[in-house]
Amino acid sequence: MTFIRTMRYAALSPSQGCPLTIRQLVPPLAPPLEPQRSATRLAIFLVVSGYVLASTSDSAVKWVSGDYPVAEVLFFSALFALVPLSIAIVVGGGWTILATRRLPLHLLRASIGLAGYFFGIYALGHMPLADFYAAVFTAPLFMTALSVPITGERVERSCWLAVAIGFAGVVVMARPGSGLAGYGTLAALCGSLCYALGVLLVRRMGGTEKAVSFSFYGVAMMLAGAGAVMAPVFVIPTWPDLSVMALAGVSMGCFQLCAFAAFRRAPTAVLAPFQYLQMIWGVMIGLLVFGEHPGGAVAVGCVLVVGSGLYILYCELHREHYREHYHSPPLPILAGEARVKNGGG
Repeated sequence: MTFIRTMRYAALSPSQGCPLTIRQLVPPLAPPLEPQRSATRLAIFLVVSGYVLASTSDSAVKWVSGDYPVAEVLFFSALFALVPLSIAIVVGGGWTILATRRLPLHLLRASIGLAGYFFGIYALGHMPLADFYAAVFTAPLFMTALSVPITGERVERSCWLAVAIGFAGVVVMARPGSGLAGYGTLAALCGSLCYALGVLLVRRMGGTEKAVSFSFYGVAMMLAGAGAVMAPVFVIPTWPDLSVMALAGVSMGCFQLCAFAAFRRAPTAVLAPFQYLQMIWGVMIGLLVFGEHPGGAVAVGCVLVVGSGLYILYCELHREHYREHYHSPPLPILAGEARVKNGGG
């Protein structure tokens, strides 16, 4: 194929009187899809691995959250998260890779992440693990809703309906008298919103920054913020509890590396639904380690939330399929596509 496309063609250009080539006569082939598919598969592997590590970190935080202040748990978690991050920095080219021209955006994202972890640690200490994950499953819904103003991504009407159904599922799960009702629920939802904002800011910054720089600036902000308010309520940890905090921190650092690298390699809608695997791990860990039993309303609500997220994934994959094979969206397969192109309302 290569030599055919570059061989000389036995004809002359009527206007220039020079030999033509097959490359000039035949439109160039579409770029190969395999690199994009490989990047997507790698991103899926990274995000699934990251969520396994996140569940490990969450379980460790829940184990000690009842005995230590939120700021102290966050401080030691951030301190030990520096271990995998430092290794990644050294292996990735040294501390110079942290150089950035977008420090304000880094600080904004890190501040949002600091707030999100404060909310998350508080919620883990006040609700069952499965219920906590049921609440944070709203992150893909927040990502879809906020992707319009933050990253400029188009969201179809059917996806907006899916977002509404997903949030209705949260209302079902947060029934009065359940483990989801109360400050724990509010904290989990606020943490989920912070996480979604952070991911979308990473996508907004695009390929201009190293993945490890997002993690480092975020953990540095957690370390500084938690350390600033920890002293008045500090409790000297026991060695076993310090080991659990170390596990939480190392897992958190590895999770951030995996998640940030994944979300820079594939669309948000493709990766976000894989977070639902945490529900399985949350139920198992909650049952085996903490003796927690999720209620029926949590299961019903999860069906609505997970179903809405999977539909959003379907819409994105459907659109990507037509982009790859036809280089343009089809006639109105997705709601609103034709109206936008034709100038309709």
